[in-house]
Amino acid sequence: MPLSHIIARARLLLLLAVTAEPTHGEEAISELKSLSLQALSSSTVAIAAKRSQAVGETPSAVFVVNQEEIRRSGLQSIPEILRRVPGLEVARVDGNHWAITSRGFNGLYANKLLVMVDGRTVYDPLNSGVFWNEQDYPLEDIDRIEVIRGPAATMWGSNAVNGVINIVTRSAQETQGTLVSTGTSQEEPGFVSVRYGGKLDNDLHYRVYGKYNHRDRLHLNGGDLAYDALDIGRAGFRSDWSLDARHSLIAQGDYYNGNTDQTLSNPLDGMSISADPGKSYGGNLLLRWQQALADDARLQIRGYFDHATRDQSLLDYSRDSLDLDMQHDFPWHDHLLTWGAGYRYVGDMLQLKSPSLTICPTHRDRHWFNLFAQDEWRLLAEELRLVLGGRLEHNDFSGYQLQPSARLLWQPAPHHSAWAGVSRAVRVPTRVEHDLNTFFSLGPGTTANIRGNPNLAAETVVNYEIGYRFFPNSAFSLDTTLFYGDYSRLTTTEPLDPINGNRTITIPLLIDNQAYGETYGWESAVNWRLAQSWRLQASYSLFGMALHKRPASLDSAAEAAETASPSNRFNISSYLNLPHQLELDLHWYYTGRLRSQIDGYHRFDARLGWQPNLHLELALGAQNLLDNRHLEFAPSPDNALVASEIERNFYLKATVRY
Repeated sequence: MPLSHIIARARLLLLLAVTAEPTHGEEAISELKSLSLQALSSSTVAIAAKRSQAVGETPSAVFVVNQEEIRRSGLQSIPEILRRVPGLEVARVDGNHWAITSRGFNGLYANKLLVMVDGRTVYDPLNSGVFWNEQDYPLEDIDRIEVIRGPAATMWGSNAVNGVINIVTRSAQETQGTLVSTGTSQEEPGFVSVRYGGKLDNDLHYRVYGKYNHRDRLHLNGGDLAYDALDIGRAGFRSDWSLDARHSLIAQGDYYNGNTDQTLSNPLDGMSISADPGKSYGGNLLLRWQQALADDARLQIRGYFDHATRDQSLLDYSRDSLDLDMQHDFPWHDHLLTWGAGYRYVGDMLQLKSPSLTICPTHRDRHWFNLFAQDEWRLLAEELRLVLGGRLEHNDFSGYQLQPSARLLWQPAPHHSAWAGVSRAVRVPTRVEHDLNTFFSLGPGTTANIRGNPNLAAETVVNYEIGYRFFPNSAFSLDTTLFYGDYSRLTTTEPLDPINGNRTITIPLLIDNQAYGETYGWESAVNWRLAQSWRLQASYSLFGMALHKRPASLDSAAEAAETASPSNRFNISSYLNLPHQLELDLHWYYTGRLRSQIDGYHRFDARLGWQPNLHLELALGAQNLLDNRHLEFAPSPDNALVASEIERNFYLKATVRY
């Protein structure tokens, strides 16, 4: 769609503008922007210890993207916003898929990164990946995105191997009134979010929302149109109830329904292209009860139910999950103790539509049990803190797993903090790795048989980290981390002895734990407010990986993992407040070479925003200004998904609040 057509649509957006109330004056808007910029450098985080603490007091590699940064990014999806996090690898695959991981092993369904929304796990146990096209919430309702790079299994459990992402939504008290956000772009001809927040009394607030997105088809590398369009809508609610001064209850839920297409190639010849139309729908309900106890102690009980259904040409998949979790925090002398327990149930049903794909049994129930504890010991007048913890977890596939952690935080001066940590984490086998048993032809008279492994062990990492933070004032901060990860029992596909039959040969391939290796790197982030109206943020990541295999060479998937992560990445963002309530925001991203198919690429985004009063915001922006289109992802040899080229995009957006 030409830029002229987008500009023509501005009239529709401006119709919303006339409904805004009269301006409250430039002075009020300037004060709001000033406060927002100051808040960016004083973040708190709850992901490291499951309780709120200042970033400077966290002995982990943490990063927070807050609401103001989300708003001024100009981006319309959560995966795209994650590009700004140091140590995270974000590659867009096509119109509705992303490959996202932390510290290596990236893929379409990267299985070593745990992703949550308000503490609700959204990774899928069929393959331990995340369907990012289903995690699409109104960005105006997100308070912050908290990220840990490196293991966090003591507090969050299995699959928190290389990192954890928790998307934290705003409370119902903070989202009162009506909000309408809508826009158009070359990529998304139409997107709209509507939210209303109210209260039943002074102690019970609520909000409801609806959101719809349509994304057009992108292009393949050869110039043909891809089959990767997206149409998805979702709706949800949240209520916050303060029963009294000590008790609170949060209830929230979501429902989504949409069509998500993808382009597939024939895995045998890599040439035949076909469309794979898909449909997905599901919902969830979460309850979280919290009680403040005597002497600053706290008790929290959380539970949620989650349902997901995905229908595609080869497989229909339905899953139900139930998760219960209890946590108790209490101080004791110089210690702050946290302990808890949890249970998770997952039941799934598979309907296989192709004789080339077999997963047996087609229905399976799985159970997880865990018990965890952590002690934060404050020494030398709180200048030194020692954090020791461990989690004992049991699952049906790999049995008992122990995931301990030891961390040390030293704050020798008010503006300096150094920390070090060593921790162990595991990734448990997936349903596919355990139960797959499928045959496919390699040619006349030759058949391959890929088998899952009921004796497959959990993948393991022992990770070592050191970090340093320097924050001399509210205008500048530096955060840097060095890490080394030692991996063992990595999953491979092993050929067994051929089986000769009557005029046929069958080649068995067994999923096994025959690879090991190490990762290492450096991550750094700088936040600098040069003036009251101008702020810069930058980050840099250096990454390396070496994988090995017993006893022979790596298989194709392991070889692909070694080259799936760039060695160098950086980004720079500039936030500038101009006169007349204008905002100019510039974002420059660089990603190094990916495999032999993708050269390093630069991405430059620009946004011009206008906020004449507290009720109206208009934005005009451009993305990928440096080239017409480029590839960001090359699937591994065992993946049939065909990547699309990411294109230059212009957009208009209007947001009305009242």
